[in-house]
Amino acid sequence: MEDLVTFETLGERSGIGVVRLVREKPLNSLLLETIELLSDRIYTWLEDDSINCIILDSSSDRAFCAGADITALYHNIRESDGPSAYADNFFLHEYRLDHALHTARKPIVAWGNGIVMGGGLGLLGGCSHRIGTPTTRIAMPEITIGLFPDAGGTSFLSQLPDGLGYYAGLTGCQLSAADALGLGLLDVVVDAEAKDKIFASLAEPRFSGDADRDREQVTGVLETFTSNEPLVEQLLEHRAIIKEMISACESSDDFLATFEDRLEKLPADEWLAGAAATYRSGSPLTARIFVEQMTRARGMTLEDMFRMELMIAYRCSRGPEFPEGVRALLVDKDRNPQWQYSSHAEVPQEIVEEHFRPSWEGAHPLADLGA
Repeated sequence: MEDLVTFETLGERSGIGVVRLVREKPLNSLLLETIELLSDRIYTWLEDDSINCIILDSSSDRAFCAGADITALYHNIRESDGPSAYADNFFLHEYRLDHALHTARKPIVAWGNGIVMGGGLGLLGGCSHRIGTPTTRIAMPEITIGLFPDAGGTSFLSQLPDGLGYYAGLTGCQLSAADALGLGLLDVVVDAEAKDKIFASLAEPRFSGDADRDREQVTGVLETFTSNEPLVEQLLEHRAIIKEMISACESSDDFLATFEDRLEKLPADEWLAGAAATYRSGSPLTARIFVEQMTRARGMTLEDMFRMELMIAYRCSRGPEFPEGVRALLVDKDRNPQWQYSSHAEVPQEIVEEHFRPSWEGAHPLADLGA
C-alpha cells in the first residue's frame, strides 16, 4: 500500500500535531483510506489536551490536495452490484471530517500551496487558518465530471459576495491566490520558501488552551510572514461584470438560460473564455443541481448543508452522469462525455428534486452533526 499520510508532533511546550499528505504523484488526491487515516488522528488530537494546534500539510510542491481520487470512486462504483459501499463511505466520512474541521475549537492551520481543488478545498476551507502561496490555485471543477461542488462547497460558495460563488461553481474557474485572499478563502499568502520557518515559529510559543487566545496567537505568527510578491487577480478582476451577470440571472425566471445568454455577451478575455468553455462542455444536470443547491442553502445551518450534500452525493454515485464524466476525463480520456441531457432545459425537474431526497431508509447518516 502506498504511503498516504504521515504524522508528527512539533515543539516540546507547544504541542503541534502535523498531518502531512504524501501521495504526491496524484496530487494528494483522497482515497477512502486517506480520509480514514486523517479522521482517526485528527479526532484523537482534537480531544488530546497535549495537542494545542494542528497543521494540515503537504509534502508536494505542486499541490495541497486536488480533491477526491475520482478514478478510485469510478472503479468502485462500476464494480459494485448496486450502490457502492466505498463511495457511500467516502462521502460520509469526508463530510464528517470537514464538519469537524469547521467546528474545531483548537486552531487548525492548512498549508494551501499549489493546487487546491474539490475535496482539497473542503479540507482547507474548514481550517481556522488557511495559508496560501503565490502559486495557490483554487477551483471547484465538478461540473466537468458530472458531480457537484461538495465537501462544504455549499457553504463557502454561497457566502461569496456578488454571486461570485454561482459563477465559480458553474464554470469551475480557477481562482488565484489574490482572488482567494480577497474573498476570504485564504487568510494569508506567504512565500513557499518560508514554510519551515513558519512551522518552527508556530511551535515556539506556549499555547494557553484558551481557543480564542490561541487562534489570535497563530494569526499573529502568520501575519509576520506575509509575502511581498505581487499577486494577480483573475476572478476579482472581472467582479463587476460577473456581479451584474448573476444579478440578472437571479431576477430571471430561468437562471441558466440567462446565464448562458450572458456568457455569449461577455468581453473578449482569455480567462472568461476558458471559464465559459468549461461550462458549455460540462454536465447540464450538474448545472441544474448546483443552482438548486445554492438556492436551498439560503438560511441553512452548516450542518444542514452537509446533510444536503450527502443526499446529492449518494444520488450522483448511483446515477450514470458521474461515472460517465470520470470515464471521459480520466479513464478513456476521450474528453467526450455522453451526458444524459444535451442542455439544462432538457433536465426534468423531477430528476433534479430526486437528488435532494434521501436514498436510504431511516435516520440521516449525518443526523448527529452539531449535536
